[in-house]
Amino acid sequence: MDSDIKKERCEFCGELVPSYSTIYVAVDKQYHCSCLKCYNSRMAEYSGTDFEYVELDPIILKDFEDVDHKFHFTVRHLGDRIVIEAFEIKEGHRGGYEFSYIGDIDEEIFNLFGKLVERMLSGLHQKHIEWSDTTNSWQITKDDIVRAKIDSDLESDEYYGHSPLIVIDGKEIKWEEFGRMLMTYEGFNFKLEIFDRSDEIP
Repeated sequence: MDSDIKKERCEFCGELVPSYSTIYVAVDKQYHCSCLKCYNSRMAEYSGTDFEYVELDPIILKDFEDVDHKFHFTVRHLGDRIVIEAFEIKEGHRGGYEFSYIGDIDEEIFNLFGKLVERMLSGLHQKHIEWSDTTNSWQITKDDIVRAKIDSDLESDEYYGHSPLIVIDGKEIKWEEFGRMLMTYEGFNFKLEIFDRSDEIP
């Protein structure tokens, strides 16, 4: 629920904003919490670009199982480019499905938004894992392809560093569980390819 979204106070304008809409910036060798509106304004000033901050309202899209997913958005100025990110909120923080799109700084923001939504719809209608009543666990679908996001399992042992957490079809899959899913293919070969978070995975 939106009421569970964690919030932080921007140290530049004093506004209380969702934590996903903040970024920590270095000023005089100290880090300060900045809302994205203030951050984008400073980036536009430093880069000498015209930039009007746009706050995009959340939207709801359906996945391959006709389940609703509510997406929030952030817009971030990168100097000569702009990135729009879409994500769900899980337990007050970013989680579940996440998508992003990078465009040129002079490109119309709503054109970028339209391209991002197309990518979201494509991603939401791809199914990579399915539940097996036989094994009582998740299994890779017959397409034998997994597209996923690499995250960090904050509940894992920190002594050797956190274990990876794989987000597949918007679901968090622990590294050990993903390993068991691969055991279905024991003896086979596979290719692991890494993509930037803003790239569309073919």
